[in-house]
Amino acid sequence: MFRRLHRGRTAAATAVTATVLALTGTYSSAATAADAHTTRNCVIVLDELQPGQTTSQVLSHTCTTGAASAKVQPASIQSTLLMTWYADANEGGASTQIRGSSGGCDASGYGFAYVGDDWNDRISSYRLFGTCNSISGYDNSNYGSQIYYCGICTGDNIPWSANDRISSMWVWRS
Repeated sequence: MFRRLHRGRTAAATAVTATVLALTGTYSSAATAADAHTTRNCVIVLDELQPGQTTSQVLSHTCTTGAASAKVQPASIQSTLLMTWYADANEGGASTQIRGSSGGCDASGYGFAYVGDDWNDRISSYRLFGTCNSISGYDNSNYGSQIYYCGICTGDNIPWSANDRISSMWVWRS
């Protein structure tokens, strides 16, 4: 008899807790926060490299959630799509478009001395666009310890030896 009452009270307490969490949004907020991180899509617009610079200046950085959000671009800045980073293999998961304010890639290209906290050690695949056809990925910020190089490519999965390890990156036209 005691066990039945105890089970009944435990089940009731669990049901009440779940109902309170659902009504207050605590339970759904936690689930939404986890989902938002995996489906977050961003757009970064970079300025062209100035003489003597090795890092492109970020002109804007916007993020939204949902599959269609990767197409969102700041209206105030005209830019050219250079590349897209993906969190998962085969261009899947969260993504970030990298755009250039001065057109496509040239021999100087665009440099990322640090890909940012959202993407550090997280890039698994990418796609290049327009005149961008070469990429170097580095294990450390400030272009330290090159671990990936693709001379003339359009995009691909990052090889297992560099997957989820890139901290800085350079993209240009060969």
